[in-house]
Parts: sequence; C-alpha cells; structure tokens
Amino acid sequence: MNIASIGAATSSPLARLSLAHRRVLFSYVILLAVYAACIAVNREFLSWSTLRLQLVQAAFIGIIAIGETFAILIGQIDLSVPWTITLSAILGSNLAVQYDAQWVAFAVVIGVGIAVGLLNTLGVFVLRVHSLIWTLSVNLLLQGVALIYTNAVAPTTRMPSVARFLALGNVGDLPVAFLVWAFCGALAIVALRTLPFGRYVYAIGNRQAAALLSGVRLGRMHAIVFIVSALGSAFVGLLLSGYSSQAYLGMGNDYAMPSVAAVVIGGTQLIGGQGGYVGSIAGALIVVLLQAMLITLNVSEGAREMVFGGLLLTLAFLFIRRSR
Repeated sequence: MNIASIGAATSSPLARLSLAHRRVLFSYVILLAVYAACIAVNREFLSWSTLRLQLVQAAFIGIIAIGETFAILIGQIDLSVPWTITLSAILGSNLAVQYDAQWVAFAVVIGVGIAVGLLNTLGVFVLRVHSLIWTLSVNLLLQGVALIYTNAVAPTTRMPSVARFLALGNVGDLPVAFLVWAFCGALAIVALRTLPFGRYVYAIGNRQAAALLSGVRLGRMHAIVFIVSALGSAFVGLLLSGYSSQAYLGMGNDYAMPSVAAVVIGGTQLIGGQGGYVGSIAGALIVVLLQAMLITLNVSEGAREMVFGGLLLTLAFLFIRRSR
C-alpha cells in the first residue's frame, strides 16, 4: 500500500466531502446551534405549537427561496420579490371575491408570476441590464401598479377560503403550508440533481460562454428561472393574504432579504454555479428561528437588523474563506 492510499484510507469522512457538501453540512450545524439557543432562551420552542408556527413562517421564505436559489445559481438575483407578493395578494383576493371563484386567485398568481418573470428576463437577458438593478426597478414598477390599483379599488377584507386553508389549514398534525413547501422543495431538489434543467443551471452559473457553446439555450433558461422565482413570490402572496386575513400595501417588504439570506446561509455562492436548495431549507429555518429568538428577547427592530446583518456578513466571510 503506497502513501497516497494510506492517506486516503485514514482521512476523515468530513475531509472526503466536497466543498459544496461541507457548506450544506455547515448550514445544518448552524441550524442546530440556533435552535439550541432558542430553547435556552425559551423552553416553549420545544413545544409542537411553537414549532408549527416556525414551520409555517419558514414555508413562506422557503418557497420564495426556491426561485432565489435558481437565480443565484445562474449568477443573477431577483429583488422584485416584495411587490410581486403584494400585487399578487391584492389582485388575487380582490378578483376572487369579486367573481366569487377560488380559481381566480390561482389565475392571478400564474398571470403575475409569468408577467414578472418575462419582464425580468427581458431586462436581464435581452437588454443585458444587471439583475440587481433591473429586478429592483421592476419591484418599484410593481409598487406603482399596486398603488394605482388600490387608489381605484380598495383591497378587500374578505380572503379566498383556499388561501386560508393553504396558510392556516392542517393535515393531521402538520400544517398545510409546510406540506406545500415540502412538495415544492422536493421538486426543486429533483430538478437540480436529476434533470437536464439542473445541469444547465450549474453550467450557466459556472461559465455562461461554455454553456452556450455546449448547446444550452440561455434565453430559455433565464426565462424559466425568473418565471419560477416570480411564481413562487406570487404564490406566497396568496398564502400571506390567507395567513394574515388581509391583503395590504407593503405586505411583501419583509421577504426580499430573508429569502436571499436563506440561500446564502444555505451555502449557495452569490457568484453562481455552486450550492443548491438543500442548504436553502436550513437557511430558511435559521432565518425564522433567529428572528423568533430575538423577538423573544425583546430586542428592538433596529438591533435585530444589526444582529441579522452581522450574521450574514460573518457567514459570507466564512464561506469565502472556506472556498479559498
């Protein structure tokens, strides 16, 4: 037996893991640490009622993080999330009540998702505007559309029953929102790991020119990624309207950065090409648990933002060092 084989045989299981797998493992270690801290702060975090609440809230961020993971993996980002959520919630609830048809709410989700996704594709891929600038501009455009609409038609206080069921319903002891997240998350993982879609996403993120030469249709892939991202945000708008029993201006403002944070904490690199949705699941749970712990400690909103930002900077620094 030569020295190389001896070294391979004696190396630890952790050392044999790829860098991407170590990042995912690191995110779940952080999740356990944050959950342990939550229990230390308040033993109620051990109860199922409290855990159920955290799972529902994590589902909202987790569903948005599916599209955000895809976008970041191809080297882009989607910051049109907040007002995609708000516009979908207001339009969906108003029109569903107006026409007295539950399917209208889903039609609005699909319509808003496809429209916003194609608009983002137009700016980012066709016009070659940086996704950070374009999607943020689209977010402002959607805000204007929502303001114009609400000046003409006030948001309804009646929510579609399907929205209430998806956000607040239960199947046995499990919340429906969590089950929906689990189903969508499983589809995302399968798509990235086993389908050509996943290979194309990683190829674009690693080297777009090489992906183009390999026959990847870049325009189609960008459209799919941005449409999936917008559909996720629009669907969460429907869920949030049922969860809060109202649709109001600015209801999506708290979901842009947490979804990006979930992806980054989960080990997906902002430069694209490395990461995956398995880590984003841990990231979504970490974000929700950390927020809940800080609220339990009666930390002010400003201080919570500082702690949250500091954590993100620390994790970004650690991931950069580990990648080197």
